[in-house]
Amino acid sequence: MTEFRKEQLRTTKRRRRKLKPIAKLILFLLVIAVAIPIISKFFHHSEAVKPKAPDTAHTSAVNKQTSKKPEVPKVEDINNAPSIDQYLKSLNFNGSVLVVKNGTVLLNKGYGYADMETKRANNSATVFYIGSITKVFISTAIMQLQEKGLLNIHDPLSKYIPDFPNANKITLYHLLTHTSGIPEHDETTEPISHDDLIKKIAKGHLRFRPGTGWLYSDSNYSILGYIIEQLTNEPLDQYVKKNVFAKAGLTHTGFGTTFNQEPYQAKGYKIKGNQMISPTLPDMSELFACGDIYTTPYDMYLFDKALYSGKLMSQESLKQFFTPFKHNYALGLYRDPGSYSDHGVLPGWNVLNSFSRSGNIYVVLFSNIQNGVKSLGVVNNEIYMLLRHIKAGEM
Repeated sequence: MTEFRKEQLRTTKRRRRKLKPIAKLILFLLVIAVAIPIISKFFHHSEAVKPKAPDTAHTSAVNKQTSKKPEVPKVEDINNAPSIDQYLKSLNFNGSVLVVKNGTVLLNKGYGYADMETKRANNSATVFYIGSITKVFISTAIMQLQEKGLLNIHDPLSKYIPDFPNANKITLYHLLTHTSGIPEHDETTEPISHDDLIKKIAKGHLRFRPGTGWLYSDSNYSILGYIIEQLTNEPLDQYVKKNVFAKAGLTHTGFGTTFNQEPYQAKGYKIKGNQMISPTLPDMSELFACGDIYTTPYDMYLFDKALYSGKLMSQESLKQFFTPFKHNYALGLYRDPGSYSDHGVLPGWNVLNSFSRSGNIYVVLFSNIQNGVKSLGVVNNEIYMLLRHIKAGEM
């Protein structure tokens, strides 16, 4: 190879070495040129869909609102009568009790359990179904309607329910005093309309000529409740709430299943053999106007006081209200030698309400064990006896 040719080859190699870095730079710049739009588009899209930062102040406020549970009112039991308190404890009384003398609340407290399974205790604000004590609220509403001129308690039933059997022989007074002769109706666990309930009651045959005998029968008061609805064009519960509960200042008293909305509820029990069972109640529609009210001992006392003082009806009406016809039974309650009283029993419940004829003593005994004590009447009488000898320091 000539010297000239060798020199050409060396020159070509030097040129190739110089071009290699330039080619790399050009290639790198081409890649960048292609990549920049893609990268820019990606970041633009990410910014568009990026969620906003949460408003922590607002979120915190919402969480507080939604997680806040209804406040259960605090309850303070009252015990200013140790002798009565010890007596009730000696009986293993299970329920809630109120005792008032001369305007002073001596006792307003719970005993035992409202719920045996969860060991939730009874207290002074626990609500109880009161069974037949319901009737005194219904008879009060009837007397109020008489004062308004919408009825007369001596009207024949035919004036209000013309097609009821023997309606021309039965008066509202017979219904109020359990002297109609209409028998009890079967109370089942199935719901029933008020119209159908009255039809069912109408199938019963009179046990005696109206006014000649006495037979305690829930059916009498279901008929009275039905008449109240017909005359007022209102559901019974709404009418009684406005015209009886509200006027007496009752805040934890109601009808039927609104019981479950109360902050403190008792569960009904019965001792069977050596076991504590929770029996099934009839459907509340079957207890219409004769056993479907619940309340607390203190609300019961407020009603008694409002009734006795003439807050719910006139003195003239009260005279009729408290005067018995047969079996010492007046209009929804009994007149005993020294007191007025009413008693209620339902599966799982046993309650007694009493106030002296002088109006200075009130005793309310509500138990959520149907057969927890042998006789609430005996317990009531013993408390009256203890009140006679109660020490001044206990009041």
